Amino acid sequence: MTVIKHYKNQIIKSLKGFSLIELIVMIALLGLLAAVASTRIKDISINIRVSAAINQITSDLALTKEMALANHKSMSITFDENLNSYIVRQDGNVMTDYPGSNDGIINISEGTFVGVEITDANINGSNILNIDKWGNVLNNGAVTLNGTHIIEISRLTGHWEITNE
Repeated sequence: MTVIKHYKNQIIKSLKGFSLIELIVMIALLGLLAAVASTRIKDISINIRVSAAINQITSDLALTKEMALANHKSMSITFDENLNSYIVRQDGNVMTDYPGSNDGIINISEGTFVGVEITDANINGSNILNIDKWGNVLNNGAVTLNGTHIIEISRLTGHWEITNE
């Protein structure tokens, strides 16, 4: 019988759990890892949103060029830094039925693009990109998002290039 009691005591001693200090240290380490991971996720998230905004702007540029050529009408894109939006116009009138717009206005500061800002739009000293009825871009310039992502637009072809500062 004493052998069985001795064996039970050995099992109980080997099943001993973590001490309070060990648990506190583990919780602190997990908290630190969670804090580091959350800041990295925020950085990745804003980069994804900026990329989505760049894709939206460049695809709207291509679509506007195609619409100018197809309808044989001059078009323009007016960038508004204060409202983080741009307006598509055909022959000077806002295109209220422009695809993906809200009455001709594409807003970059809401929905998928939250946290993205148009920080600068300098198109030959203006904020208006003009396209003639043959689909040619009449002026060149750059649109800057969040101060670091620049969409450079070439004259005539409308070819764009993305640079990061």
